[in-house]
Order: sequence, then structure tokens, then C-alpha cells
Amino acid sequence: MSVKPVDLNELRSKHDNLYETVVAISKRAKEIHEEERAELEEKLLPYKEMIRNPTSESESDKVFPEQVAISLEFEARNKTAQRAISEFLGDKFDYVLEEKTEGKKAQESKKNETDGD
Repeated sequence: MSVKPVDLNELRSKHDNLYETVVAISKRAKEIHEEERAELEEKLLPYKEMIRNPTSESESDKVFPEQVAISLEFEARNKTAQRAISEFLGDKFDYVLEEKTEGKKAQESKKNETDGD
């Protein structure tokens, strides 16, 4: 497995906080992975059915060349992290931080509790 270095200055050029950028890219990589996994499962489903319910005894031990070709196609794709980084740098996705309201809500509820005393 080869390692492809990433220019951190290029990642930092869009948002000041590098940590937040890396978190956003990792979430996108996870989304891509889930999409690919669903696609792979969908393509391999007919072969799984044939293995589970073989029409003959020889079919239960059979390796389907189509199944191997599908698996090799998915293995040849770029890794999801690399694709997520490329999408981010290519402006295909961006992220916006949500304001932290949980801390404010907790402070307000404590204040309301103390007002009643």
C-alpha cells in the first residue's frame, strides 16, 4: 500500500482550522465508503443467492468469474480517503460548522434553576 502525502497548507487554505477540515474530510470518506459498500453488496447479491441456494452440489463450491471481476474492480478504485481529499480540494464539497448550542442551553437551565430559589 503506497502512502500519498497531502499538502496541509493546501487543506488549510480553505479553512483556518486544520483539525475541523480533517474531520470533515474523514466524514465524507466514510460516506463514500458506505455508498461503495452498498453498491458492492447490490452487485454481489445474485451470486450470494446462488451460493446459499445452489441448484446443484457443484454450484455451491463454484467461484464465479463475474464475482471475482466485480471485487477486483472495487479494489482497483482509489481509496475513499484520497477521493474525499480530492473532492474537498476540487470544491465538490465544503463544510459549515454548527454553532454550539448545547453549552448555552445547559447554562440557561442552570440559571433558571437558581432563579427559583
